[in-house]
Amino acid sequence: MAKSGPKHGSLLGIKISSTSREQVLNFVRERLSSREKFYIVTPNPEIVLMAMKDWLLKKAIYKSDLSLPDGIGLAQAYKYMDLDDPKGIFRPFILFYQGLKVGLSTFTDPEYLLNRLQIIKGREIFLDIIKIADEKKLKVYLYGGEHGEAESAMAVLSEKYKRVKFKTNNKFPIYDKNCQPVSEDDLKLHKKIIGDIRLFEPDLVFVALLPGKQEKWIFRNFFRLRATGAMAVGGTFNFISGNASLPPKWMAKNGLEWVYRLFSEPFNFWSRARRIFNAFPKFPWVVFTSKLLRKKYNTSFGVVES
Repeated sequence: MAKSGPKHGSLLGIKISSTSREQVLNFVRERLSSREKFYIVTPNPEIVLMAMKDWLLKKAIYKSDLSLPDGIGLAQAYKYMDLDDPKGIFRPFILFYQGLKVGLSTFTDPEYLLNRLQIIKGREIFLDIIKIADEKKLKVYLYGGEHGEAESAMAVLSEKYKRVKFKTNNKFPIYDKNCQPVSEDDLKLHKKIIGDIRLFEPDLVFVALLPGKQEKWIFRNFFRLRATGAMAVGGTFNFISGNASLPPKWMAKNGLEWVYRLFSEPFNFWSRARRIFNAFPKFPWVVFTSKLLRKKYNTSFGVVES
C-alpha cells in the first residue's frame, strides 16, 4: 500500500486505522478494480471494550483491511494517549487534567481533537461505497436486520441507485455470541443464505448484525463467498429504511449522537443505556487507568497496545 494510504495502529490492543474518507474510497475503488478481496470494520468504544475480552472479535478486527474509528470516544482516547506522560507525585492529577482538556476540546476545539485521527461514520462511508457501486454497475447483498430492515433499505436504495443490483433475504438466522447459528433451523437457514449469496456472486456484502457478531460473521464467512468486499454496517439499514432518525447535525458533530439515540428510542431505553455506559464513563476510565498504570503504547501512532 502506498505510504500516503491508511496507517494502522492499536487502541487498547485493538486495531485502528488512521486514514481519511478520501483514502478509504480510493482503497475501495482499487480493490474493486483489481478484484482483490477486502473487508472493513467500524469499531466504536463499545466494540473496542468488547474486543479486549473477546479473542475472536479481536482477531476479526485485526484481520480486517480497514478498521475505521466510528465514535468520537476513539478520537478522544487517541489524542489523550498521545499527550506527554508527566512524572512526579502529581502525575495522577495531571493525567486527569489532560483527560478533562481532551474531553472539553470536543466542543471547544474539534480541529485539535481530530487533527491526527479522523472519525469516519460507518453509515456515511456505506453510502459513499454504494455510489461507487452505482457508477460501476455492481451487485450488492444486504445481510442482517431483525425486523425486515434489509428489505426496507433495499427498496429505498434501489429507487435511488438504479444501476446497482441489490439482493437480500426476508429472514436471517439467530446467532450466538461467537456468530454460530443457535439451532438446527438457524443452521439450515444460514447454509441456505450462504448458498444464495454464492449463486448471486455479489461484488459487495454489507453485514448489519449486533456489535461483535457482524465482525465475526464476516471473519467466519466472507472468504467462502464469491464477493470482493464486505463491510460491517451496524444499524445503517435502520437509518436507510427510515426506522431510525438521524440526530441534528450539531449533536453528531459534537459527539452527542448517543444522547439523541437514548431519548429518541424510548422502547429501547435500557438496552441503549447499557451500551452508552460502555462508551461513557467505562471507556474513558479504561483509557485513563491504562495510561496511569503505564501500559505500553506505541508513541509513533499514539495509541495504546496490549
